[in-house]
Amino acid sequence: MSALDNDTIIALSSAPVASALAIFRVSGPSTRRLLKNIVGFIPKNRVSTLSTFKSSDNRVFDKGLVVFFQGPKSFTGEDLCEFQIHGGLGVIKILMDTCISQSRLGKIIRFAEPGEFSKRAYVNGKICLHEAEAISDLVNAESEEKVKAVNRIINEGFGKDIISLANFLITLRAELEAQLDFSADETGSFEIKNFVKAIEEKQVWLNRTIESAQEGESLSHKLSITIIGSANAGKSTLLNKLADKNVSIVHEEAGTTRDIILSIIALGNLQIEFFDTAGIRETSNEIEAEGINRALEQAKISDLVVYCVDINNFDRQHLIEAKRLVNSAKISEDNVLFVFTKLDLNRNNKTWKINAQILKNKIAVSAKTGAGIVNLRKVLLEHFQLKDSRENDTEIIFLRKRSIDNLIECERRLKTCIENANSCSLDLAAEDLRLAQNLLLEITGKISNELVLDEIFSKFCIGK
Repeated sequence: MSALDNDTIIALSSAPVASALAIFRVSGPSTRRLLKNIVGFIPKNRVSTLSTFKSSDNRVFDKGLVVFFQGPKSFTGEDLCEFQIHGGLGVIKILMDTCISQSRLGKIIRFAEPGEFSKRAYVNGKICLHEAEAISDLVNAESEEKVKAVNRIINEGFGKDIISLANFLITLRAELEAQLDFSADETGSFEIKNFVKAIEEKQVWLNRTIESAQEGESLSHKLSITIIGSANAGKSTLLNKLADKNVSIVHEEAGTTRDIILSIIALGNLQIEFFDTAGIRETSNEIEAEGINRALEQAKISDLVVYCVDINNFDRQHLIEAKRLVNSAKISEDNVLFVFTKLDLNRNNKTWKINAQILKNKIAVSAKTGAGIVNLRKVLLEHFQLKDSRENDTEIIFLRKRSIDNLIECERRLKTCIENANSCSLDLAAEDLRLAQNLLLEITGKISNELVLDEIFSKFCIGK
């Protein structure tokens, strides 16, 4: 039975949309009663069983698979079952209503709160707190790199390493406090240099872990590209071509785009936010002017700026003005790619190349025919891969900010501990060790604050 309460919780664990299949989860003391009322029997433990599902009025409403996980050997540590039903919204509603209708006084069946399945798993000792967070991060991972970084936390013994370090600090602390409470004859020899050396050896692992986790923080940063340029330079057409759908209005009239339009586009294994913006030009229209200001502000905070130039309507002075605009907006030229558009209309292929020699990064495309688009995608992808490349082969890990902050503070406490030990302030050094070990135990949840737990699990999805 859950250490949380006696309620049985239910939730749709798959997306709440019509689909071929849906997964519905139940956990708690009334799980067996629900199974008997809905499928007529308790399935064999951990065996996927084809069953007919009946509603509260004893009518068959679906046929699918049911899996029973007997507690405590289940994800939550309680009796748990999963119904794999057809994903029609009507079918899902009938199953939900059937479960809720069987709630009784003292045997409540209710909808789960966000993250409640994972919270029960944590409270019942099935997973550590950092593992619960990692599971949520895995569900929300948008890139292959983040999936790998999260799995290093779940599957490669990170929690055991943290507990091992905490236990080591507890042992050191016990030795240190023995020196304070007993005479040297009773405790034996104690050498400060050996004590310090032992801590310094552990600091090597701790610093390496902090470095890997800080690199992993970048995986939460959404990569972004802002498309800017003069009016009618082909910005919206280019975005539509990259997105492979019409996300931005294209019209021969200049100034059709006034606000920022966002589209998330996959480039290789990266999900990148593209922003289409208002054409930059002199205008007396206040709304269009505001759109131009927003375009430049968005460009400043983007990882890359794509500056569109109509290949048929420019000269060297035009490019000098474009560079001046980039510099005045305080955008590094290394983060600007000049894209010459409308290549299919170009009547003098050599002229643009001669004039564009002043530009560092440039490429020509035709969004209409697709010429150069494959190469553009390659250039964009290489830009981010080069920017994200690391000099060493250290594998990154993904931790929540609270865990990274705890690791950093733990390392700081160990430094202070060494300083206090070297100055023979053993009582202060012992306190540093106590605080350091608590910081580590907070990461795994061995020491927890109920408000912190509520904040963490409230951000999980329903049914997880």
